[in-house]
Amino acid sequence: MRGVRDGTYSDVALEYYDPVRHPTSANFREASRALMRPWLRQYATPAASVLETGAGDSIVGEWMQKERRTVARFVASDLSLEMLRYSRQRKGGTNLVVCDAQRLPLADGAFDLVAASLADPYNTSLFWREAARVLRPGGHVLFTSPSFEWAQRFRGGARIAEFVRADGEVLMLPSNVDTDNAQRDLIGACGLEVLRAEFVTDTELHETVRSPKLRSGSIVSGYLARRPRE
Repeated sequence: MRGVRDGTYSDVALEYYDPVRHPTSANFREASRALMRPWLRQYATPAASVLETGAGDSIVGEWMQKERRTVARFVASDLSLEMLRYSRQRKGGTNLVVCDAQRLPLADGAFDLVAASLADPYNTSLFWREAARVLRPGGHVLFTSPSFEWAQRFRGGARIAEFVRADGEVLMLPSNVDTDNAQRDLIGACGLEVLRAEFVTDTELHETVRSPKLRSGSIVSGYLARRPRE
């Protein structure tokens, strides 16, 4: 093992989506996709302007390809250029923007929908305020993260995710996972209202090989929030 250090998603981008080396990432992506899919069908309408933050290999773009959907405008953003390059394969008029989800270089009220899949690295008040700012009144946020139940049982609730690369280096990445009450309070304090909270359990995974890091019970949580109409 080469050692432990603080890392970024650019450091892990090359192998992040390898389901053999990193089955936990694959499991979480499957669970997040299951939560996002019905909400996308409802809110990512042909007339909608959609922003996906922390997109990596875009779940929104993947959904549009598979279900042959279109939206009026789709922007996929990520702080890591290396992660965002995965979204180049996605079609549907995607605009790729390298930026911090906590400091979006986008206009106020520009979007009907903000999608944030596995957004625990930037699950902060800065992000939620930015999401509220770029949403039009009545617009929605689709947010998922590892569940607090899983984080508590696997890593004692620590706000750090451990990622072991193929070369043996251990990278510590930010992972801000809150209890349900704390997550609702965070969203509400930033001017949004929570409409629904759902979760996926370990027994609902059928497409990816189960990671030894999973525990029984909920593994990914999802929140549907809305900016109130003025």
